[in-house]
Amino acid sequence: MKYNSQSWGPGASEEEKSFRSFISNDPALSYFLEMGALRKNSKFSKEEIYKEPKFLAFISPYFESVYTAAVIRCFETRDTNLISDIAANPLLLDDAHKQSAFSTIEQFLAKRLKQLEFANNQIQSDGPIIPSELEEHTGIITICLLNYLPQDFQSIRTDFCKQIMTTVRLLISKDFSLALSIATNLRQLKCDAQATYDADNLYQTLVNANEKANAISASQGSSGGGQLSVWGIIGIILLIIKLILLFAR
Repeated sequence: MKYNSQSWGPGASEEEKSFRSFISNDPALSYFLEMGALRKNSKFSKEEIYKEPKFLAFISPYFESVYTAAVIRCFETRDTNLISDIAANPLLLDDAHKQSAFSTIEQFLAKRLKQLEFANNQIQSDGPIIPSELEEHTGIITICLLNYLPQDFQSIRTDFCKQIMTTVRLLISKDFSLALSIATNLRQLKCDAQATYDADNLYQTLVNANEKANAISASQGSSGGGQLSVWGIIGIILLIIKLILLFAR
């Protein structure tokens, strides 16, 4: 439902006129309702009426449509500035409209999760690895966007964490550098305690593997021996196989 500050119906009650007056006198809120965006670091006025059930019942139909569209647009355009400003302002929704808004956003995110799952299936089937496509679902910007969502989205953040860990594990033997990069970013995602622990453990395992590989490489460089080079390569391969077996459980 589109909010229009000029749409005063002839039958508007004094209560509605009062609500509209408060909105009109709040530059940040009126701009958000009419434009679907926020000026950088703008804040809604701290009006006590904004907490009242009657006011929330009035504004919710307008706020829900704008809020939902803005959040989804942030993911589509990778706009961390807008979602940061949205998160810093009150959520002017009653329970019913809040549930509706969150449900729509979760459905959108669930589709993105399916896209990541499809990409993982492609990797598992030895399909092409396209880093730019993986970045859209596993990169630090996506993680940042997910983190700005309210606590109610903890479950889907955890689902993303689990699916991204699958991505990392599949990449270990195919593109170790990319796997390590994704695992590093994943540590920033705010999810449940178990998923956080698993993500940290996965990251540390890859870091340890990378350090061992670098040590072997340095040893090869200092000795210059062909035989050591062969055994170094064998050691790296065995290490990768060990990682694959470890994370295939």
